[in-house]
Amino acid sequence: MNREERKKRLEFLIQERKKHEIRLEKEQQVSEMLELFPEKDKVNILDESESDKIESNMTNSFPIACWGRIDWEKVSNKIILTKEDILNIPNILSNQSLDTSVPVYLIVGIYNYPLVKTSLFRILENIENIMEMGPDQWIYSPVLRYVIEFCHDEVITIGWI
Repeated sequence: MNREERKKRLEFLIQERKKHEIRLEKEQQVSEMLELFPEKDKVNILDESESDKIESNMTNSFPIACWGRIDWEKVSNKIILTKEDILNIPNILSNQSLDTSVPVYLIVGIYNYPLVKTSLFRILENIENIMEMGPDQWIYSPVLRYVIEFCHDEVITIGWI
């Protein structure tokens, strides 16, 4: 094997190693997401393409500020809550004629976790652990066009279109 062939072989091996590391990281993220939900058959972990599609849908539906959170100044239908109000979220949504039985998507912060599709109630049952996964999380319903933003400063905002 000459020098050029060795160089190409080494580049190939490095590239394969990077692919393997990315695959392991994605598997770890899926595992972490599944750990949050005891009834694993009741949650659907989306692949990267589906996750990107839902995230794009949310960012096209709700204005995003330059710091990465929803720009609530530009959303007219909103309610601001505290951490103590989490258990009231289903009632608040119902009072706005939003069906809490429709599946929603969980988007976890900035760490590129895959999205989870499940029920609002399952997410809220585990919200304490979910909030520890990163600075900000969102529960998003593209069907009913609402979002719930959980911020690292313990402010929770519900907005709908």
